Amino acid sequence: MIYRIEAFDRKTEFLVFEEDLPSGCDENLAAIMNWSCKQEGWEGYDLSNNQLAALEKLLERNVFDPKYTFQLTCNGR
Repeated sequence: MIYRIEAFDRKTEFLVFEEDLPSGCDENLAAIMNWSCKQEGWEGYDLSNNQLAALEKLLERNVFDPKYTFQLTCNGR
């Protein structure tokens, strides 16, 4: 599964950038996102500021910018 953070411009709602999360972080993601079941590969989630901050630790870099809204997508390989 490929997990990706997507940033959308708040005004235009256009996708501005994407960041793939490192592979092998499924257990950490499940805890951060409070998932109770395995993801199927088509899901998308709006991210809270707390969730994004936790995901930034997995990325090992900051991506937050108040100009954007953030989502997490799950994509099958």
